[in-house]
Amino acid sequence: MRISEPVSSRFIGEPRLARLLADTHGDLTRAHELFEWNVHAAGAAMEAVYVFELILRNALDRELRVWNRAMTGSSDWLLNPHPYLLRALYEPEVKKANERARRIAGEHGRSVTNDDVVAQMSLGTWRYLLPSKANKSKQKLWEVALKNAFPAWPGDWSAESIVSRVGTAHGLRNRVAHLEPLHRYDLRRARRDMRSVCHAIGPDAARFYVQSERLLPLIDSNPADPQQTE
Repeated sequence: MRISEPVSSRFIGEPRLARLLADTHGDLTRAHELFEWNVHAAGAAMEAVYVFELILRNALDRELRVWNRAMTGSSDWLLNPHPYLLRALYEPEVKKANERARRIAGEHGRSVTNDDVVAQMSLGTWRYLLPSKANKSKQKLWEVALKNAFPAWPGDWSAESIVSRVGTAHGLRNRVAHLEPLHRYDLRRARRDMRSVCHAIGPDAARFYVQSERLLPLIDSNPADPQQTE
C-alpha cells in the first residue's frame, strides 16, 4: 500500500506531524515516508502479536484443561472452573468473556462452549494469569499447571523471564492499538521476546511464529535511526 496524498496535520494531527518533522529535520517528504513506514510497521506488529497470542493462549489453555480435569472431572476450566482457579483469574474479565461468548453462541443458535470463552479472552488476561509474587494463587497455579506450557524453556530462565517477555508483547499490542508511532520503539527486542516465548513452548512453535510474521524486513527498513529507541 502506497499513500500518495501528502501527510498533513489535518489527517494525523499537529502533534504527530510535529514529531515526524522533528525526527526528519523538517523534511516533509521524509516525514511522509516515516508515517507510511509506521502504518506498515503497525500492521506487521499486530500480525506478529496475533500469531504470538494464538500460540500462547493455546499452550496455556491445554495445561489448564488438564489441570481442571484432574481437579474437577471437567476440562472446561472457564465454564466449570475449580474454585482455586478463580483466585488467580481476574473475575470481571472472565465474566465479560463469558457474556460475549454466550451472546455470540446464542446468535448462532447453540450452547456456549469452553472454546467460545477462550476466544473472548484478551492478551492481557493471559499475561496476568502468569505468576506474580504478589499473588500466591498465581504462583501456585504456575507450579501445578502453567509452567508445563513451556517445556522447552532454557534451564536458567525464571518464571519472571516469561512474564517479562509476554509483557513486552502486551505493551506492543497496546501501543499499536492506541496509534502510537513505532519508529523509536525497540521492535527488534519485541520480536525477539515473542519468539523466545514461542521457543519455550516448543521449537516448532518458534518456527511457526517466525514463518507467520513479517516484522524483520520492516525493522531493517526503518527510516529513523534504529538505535534511538524508547
